[in-house]
Amino acid sequence: MEQPHASETRLDDLFRAYAAACTEPAVSANFMPDLWEKIQAREVSTNWFRRVAKALVAAAIAASVILGIMSTSTNPPSAFFDATFVEALRADHVSKLEPLHLERISQLESQ
Repeated sequence: MEQPHASETRLDDLFRAYAAACTEPAVSANFMPDLWEKIQAREVSTNWFRRVAKALVAAAIAASVILGIMSTSTNPPSAFFDATFVEALRADHVSKLEPLHLERISQLESQ
């Protein structure tokens, strides 16, 4: 038979030390119920976080809906938002025109 290498011997020693350090679980009829109790106790914190997150999302949606309704009902639509793009451009060009300079008007129309 072959001699085990030093690394294999060290690994076996490490596994033996780990097995000695760990306690063996108590074998009983209540092993699985006790295990599930421990798991559910850890889930309580995540369930609490999940409930708080859902409540915050619901509150944010409700606040958005309420603010949207308030903003549309209190402010009547203005002519500025009802204007078409062409009308907005025309208004912009008219504001750039200087009164009584007809050559400036012809220059802007040729552009």
